[in-house]
Amino acid sequence: MPPRAILTLMEADRRRLLRDGLLAWMMILPLVMAAAARAGLPELVLVLEGRGIMIGPWVPQLRAVAFTVVVPVLIGVVVGFMLLEEKQDRVWRALAVTGVRLRRYLVWRAMTCLAMAALVCLLCLLIAGPPGLSAVRQTCLALGAAPLAAAVALGLAAWTRDAIQGFAATKLLLVLLVLPAVAPLLAAPWRELLALVPSWWIVRAAENAGAMNDGGRWFPLVLGSAAVNLLIAGVAVACGAGGTALLRPFSRPASRSPARVSPGSRRRNRCRRRP
Repeated sequence: MPPRAILTLMEADRRRLLRDGLLAWMMILPLVMAAAARAGLPELVLVLEGRGIMIGPWVPQLRAVAFTVVVPVLIGVVVGFMLLEEKQDRVWRALAVTGVRLRRYLVWRAMTCLAMAALVCLLCLLIAGPPGLSAVRQTCLALGAAPLAAAVALGLAAWTRDAIQGFAATKLLLVLLVLPAVAPLLAAPWRELLALVPSWWIVRAAENAGAMNDGGRWFPLVLGSAAVNLLIAGVAVACGAGGTALLRPFSRPASRSPARVSPGSRRRNRCRRRP
């Protein structure tokens, strides 16, 4: 994309975030979550265990899900709603006038979303991630979790029509993507079916990365997480660039123009009406 177009889009994004308080709050919410988890989670565990609720063994799993699944989803939702607003404002049609191809624009959006998610996930893991993880493993987990943000953002833009459908899809996604956290509680057939959920890979990678003598099984899971979510993002880009879903709200039924009547036929019709 031309540098001038990138600067214009970045300025438009800044104004949109300043105008919409909810999107701006969702952008800083991951760091607030990490700070709150670091400061208050140990005390909360002590209070709950003092009342007989043994939540201690689940804390590393909850940290992993919060900072490798929920955080990328939040960033993807912010970018996805920005794309939805652009779709409703007919920005896609305006891009054709500027010479920027829609496919390149969506790829650029995906890459910026991925980079932002990788940075925020890494910061959250460094602040309040599962204990026992080295900086190298935390970096790899952040890079493996970041494509989930791009998949969520482009999926919302490609497969929802407006903000109402976007909010409904976001609620469903959050419920679906945190399901791999409860995999140890499920029986064998259902536990294996959770591998179809895109977040399963990074949750298992975080679980194995924090285990002692894991034998290096966590790194292929990180690669699997990146590959699955990049594939979903690529399909969403293809749908958006092809206009199969992104431009559907702007399609209008073709209006039928009235048939033209020649002056000669009008004169003949008037002659037929005369007695």
